Amino acid sequence: MIITEINQGPKTTYSLQGKVLTIGGQVSIDLQERQSDVQKVIDICLDNQLQTMREGIGAWYVATIIIPPKQRELVPSGEVDEEGNDIYIERDRELDINKVELRLWALPAGYGQNESTEQGVTE
Repeated sequence: MIITEINQGPKTTYSLQGKVLTIGGQVSIDLQERQSDVQKVIDICLDNQLQTMREGIGAWYVATIIIPPKQRELVPSGEVDEEGNDIYIERDRELDINKVELRLWALPAGYGQNESTEQGVTE
């Protein structure tokens, strides 16, 4: 995964378990499930009280996730045509997690001072 820090300051925590990205311990997104035929941009923001993270536009940006469009490949179907040539079918490739970008924005002053800010990616 590509990690980009947009500005200076403390960032939210995040973790990756397989293809599920969790932001701030509050928002989990299945990246494979969200991938589509076009690039997908998902914003994670704090609410107006700067307390709860949620997906969508809010009062304070926390993270932006950019998921690349689906890639496809031709694979043999196991069947042949009347001339003995292999018949191919189109199949979606699995999401390449190394092409997903996580953009992190600085948290507001004083936000989560009692929380750990360790970040990590596990697979």
